[in-house]
Amino acid sequence: MEAAIEPEEIVRVTLGANTTMTTLFFGVHAEYIRLEPYVPPFFNAHTFTAKDASLPVNPDAEMLCAPSVGSYVGGDITAGVFSSGVYKKDTLTLFIDLGTNGEIVLGNSEFLMSCACSAGPAFEGGEISCGMRAANGAIEACTIDEASMEIHPSVIGGGKPLGLCGSGLIDIIGELFRCGIINAKGKFVKEGKRIVKDEYGGAGYVVAFAADSESGKDVVLNESDLDNFIRAKGAIYSAIRTMLLSLDFSQDDIEEVFVAGGIGSGIDIDHAIIIGMFPNIPLEKYRYIGNSSLTGAYSMLVSNGAAAKVAEIGGAVTYLELSSHPSYMDEFVAACFLPHTDAGLFAR
Repeated sequence: MEAAIEPEEIVRVTLGANTTMTTLFFGVHAEYIRLEPYVPPFFNAHTFTAKDASLPVNPDAEMLCAPSVGSYVGGDITAGVFSSGVYKKDTLTLFIDLGTNGEIVLGNSEFLMSCACSAGPAFEGGEISCGMRAANGAIEACTIDEASMEIHPSVIGGGKPLGLCGSGLIDIIGELFRCGIINAKGKFVKEGKRIVKDEYGGAGYVVAFAADSESGKDVVLNESDLDNFIRAKGAIYSAIRTMLLSLDFSQDDIEEVFVAGGIGSGIDIDHAIIIGMFPNIPLEKYRYIGNSSLTGAYSMLVSNGAAAKVAEIGGAVTYLELSSHPSYMDEFVAACFLPHTDAGLFAR
């Protein structure tokens, strides 16, 4: 054992996880999470001990669980709101946690509103033909020469590329749009040696030719990939806009944005704005904060005050269920273009 600690010596355990994982962790039936009114089975778990969860530590160890706010906004977000400090800000602040779901909190010291949107796995490279996780061989960033359409990638590990991870996808789509290689619908509108057509007439952009690829095959980003990613980014922006409008705010009222999650630290904010994923506000208002749920859970572990504050935050956050919000679908459809059907929102 690296820490030279016996399991019986562990007397406190904290958990900051999404609602489904928290529910399953404690052995509670999870089928009602997906049903209206979207209320989690429990908000807190103060009465649980390690033996209730069959953890191999001291059976009487205290189990502290960051509270879930709704079916799709869990303890990972309440822990993240604590570690980011959104709850004590004087100005309007936006918290964005990116993953398969995009969880968003808007507020300050006076109020907190949360929602979740189903972005799908695109931000982690899923459902993208050349997508992959952020591992060796993944293109994590790139630029494209507007005249030649040549790509200049940054590859994790420094070797030949295997595919695109989430941050690389945001970069390449932003660059393709900036260079006029794709249009607002994500369709290729230019010809060149890197533009290829499949047997059905669908177009794609060769990210890496076979000779330059680790797999020995062409790495191609096609129009189907673009369509999947545009829906994912549209889900994020439309969720933000729905929350803002429901509270009679505009994106210009936002003074600070915290970007959390595994993909967060790798995102080029400028490209995220170019494609209409994040609000078009000054770049200096954005901050990366990494794995905020882990930081919050650790704070709960070592501080009774932090644990009490996380519980307080959980009770203070209002949950907005987007699937039943009357204007969300209209906002989502409008956001499924590059950057948006309302070009004025992203004018520079």
